[in-house]
Amino acid sequence: MPHFNRTIAAFCCLALGALALRPLPAEAKDSAKNEKLLAAVEPFEGLTETALSGDAKKIDSAFKAAEKDRAATRALLPAANATAYDKLFTALEAAQTKHDNIAVSLQAAELYKLIVSSLDSTALTIPMEVGLLDYSGMRTNALLKTMPQDWTAIGATAQEANSWWAKVSGRVTNKKLQTDMTKALNGLTNAAKSHDAALSRSSAKEDLDLVDELESFFTKAAKK
Repeated sequence: MPHFNRTIAAFCCLALGALALRPLPAEAKDSAKNEKLLAAVEPFEGLTETALSGDAKKIDSAFKAAEKDRAATRALLPAANATAYDKLFTALEAAQTKHDNIAVSLQAAELYKLIVSSLDSTALTIPMEVGLLDYSGMRTNALLKTMPQDWTAIGATAQEANSWWAKVSGRVTNKKLQTDMTKALNGLTNAAKSHDAALSRSSAKEDLDLVDELESFFTKAAKK
């Protein structure tokens, strides 16, 4: 290689190395694939909540919204997750056909969880665990509608939520937000142990409300 070309190549390498060390701007951190996956979870989040309303027309509309992009969403998933997606969606269809609204809500929540778990965690502004904490609140609300209530499943959901919070809580420098989420998740755990539906319901609501605050916190932190 001529000396001039070697010089240019060396300069380019140095320049690229310098760029690699610079933090990405917040708007560039989420990858294009992550953005598509995040958009894909929205219909399932909506269906999870709407299914518990008992309004047949709204549930049918929410189901169709989730079904519309079924193939496109599947194509975004890793092979193993795509297979799980097919099974979950088939179960969702069956529940919808039977008008089993609680099962619809639970299956939609599982599809939400699967898609969130398929995100590239290295290219996220808001940590994956925040979305999974959202799932915990939604699933708890659905499980509380079952009769008799499955406290083993509710307790397992609370345990999962605590494990996700343990992974991300250290990154939350807002002490009030950190304390409030810890309290909400302790409430979910204690409610499951004592079979306290009122405490479980209020703790799930706190969890869902605080997820919104966590999303805002991480979004603002990424812009600093």
